Amino acid sequence: MAFWERRRPKEEPKQKDRDFFTTYSTFCYRLLGKRMERPQQRSRTLDRIRKANLPLTPATYSSMQIVTGMVAAISSLAASVLIFLLLLNLDAWYLFVAGMVALTTVAALMVLPMAISVRISNRKSKLDRELPFTLSELSILASTGLSPIEVLRRMAQRDVNPSMAGEFKRIMFKIDVEGKDLITALGEAAKETPSDLLRESLWDISNMIHQGGDLDIYLRAKADEIMNLKRAIQKEFIDKLTTMSDVYVSLVLIGVLFIAIAAFLMDALGSTFGGIDAETLLLLLTYFIIPISVFAVAMVVSSAYSKAE
Repeated sequence: MAFWERRRPKEEPKQKDRDFFTTYSTFCYRLLGKRMERPQQRSRTLDRIRKANLPLTPATYSSMQIVTGMVAAISSLAASVLIFLLLLNLDAWYLFVAGMVALTTVAALMVLPMAISVRISNRKSKLDRELPFTLSELSILASTGLSPIEVLRRMAQRDVNPSMAGEFKRIMFKIDVEGKDLITALGEAAKETPSDLLRESLWDISNMIHQGGDLDIYLRAKADEIMNLKRAIQKEFIDKLTTMSDVYVSLVLIGVLFIAIAAFLMDALGSTFGGIDAETLLLLLTYFIIPISVFAVAMVVSSAYSKAE
């Protein structure tokens, strides 16, 4: 009981996130998704959904994107009118309202594609990080004389390296539940994985099982090759991080400093720019420009780091 009480606070937020996602996707599908259903066919959207390992169909994906954009447009319209017309009382308030609604709507339409891209990137980084150790374990099991399907079944039953274990569980699901042969299951798993290194390894394993070959020697050599590749990627990430820091200092920090100086000069001269006075410019700088700039830089660094993992 004490162990369950310690674990419960960590598990509840994830469960709530899944419940909200399921409820929201169901609502969007009932609202628009049924009208957008098409005959099942291979598409880029379906491939991305499978690589992200999300329980969505292309129709549900499209309906969620449209509903999210509509909600964002209505919310931003009300909020921007309140800020720019009622609170700030700007002369050209309608231009700022139109800009904020357009910007918010476009951002909302990009939320789901970006979330899927981030999820694919995170899955890829986890798989690439666990792959060298998984290949080493595969080589050890293969050297014991077990059949290939038993080797994969043992890998699916592991408690360590959960991301790779999940990939092997999907392979065994295709074999045990869907009734597919080992070669077909490996080929489909290779198409659905976001990791290029894992895809190449699964195809090579499939070919060696089909044509014959020393699987143990191949797996050991592949594990060493991937480990050396990861070291090179980490070194490249460090070089990119140095460049990003220079760009951040040159553009973001100096740009913010210039805007602040411009605001002080406008205040000293008593002038405005497009109906914006110095106080309004400083408010926009503090609550909009700086947070958005820092968030953008953080997203770029995070994306580069996920690729380097």
